[in-house]
Amino acid sequence: MVHVPAVTDGPVAINDQKPDAWAAACEAPMVEAIGVARAVGSLVDLGDPGPQSGPLRLVWILPTTALGGSAGFVGVSAAGEGIRALAKGAARQWGSSCTTAVLAVSPTLLFDGSGPPDEGSLSPPALGGPGDVATDVASLVDLLADPRSQFATGGTLVADGGSWMAP
Repeated sequence: MVHVPAVTDGPVAINDQKPDAWAAACEAPMVEAIGVARAVGSLVDLGDPGPQSGPLRLVWILPTTALGGSAGFVGVSAAGEGIRALAKGAARQWGSSCTTAVLAVSPTLLFDGSGPPDEGSLSPPALGGPGDVATDVASLVDLLADPRSQFATGGTLVADGGSWMAP
């Protein structure tokens, strides 16, 4: 299962962050992610691996905004960190029955153009851009969803072309 939570359309200053804007930016993606985790957890409880053999696998795709923060995107960042914590907790709870991972990609791949630039990075992407969804990101999702990558469970893989380089 792969889940890409919804992200808000544009920046909102902290002082202007009204409850409805916060709900859209932070709470809605968390509700989505928890719903996905509960659905997968039901399959884990049933011992049902679904159409594939081996353990279940759950991959979330998030913007790197959550890693470095970004002006005007506090809600998106908070949701991203919450989902990363959810991935870790689920990995510990489910053990070898279901592995989880987070793929953090350039915000430019998830926002409609009004999102943050690759903030948090000190330089442009080492590879010249954020990557292509079909050729670069899809192959990493395939890798994380492969049973052979089970020892990466609960972890976050950053794939943004080399903008955000941190341990």
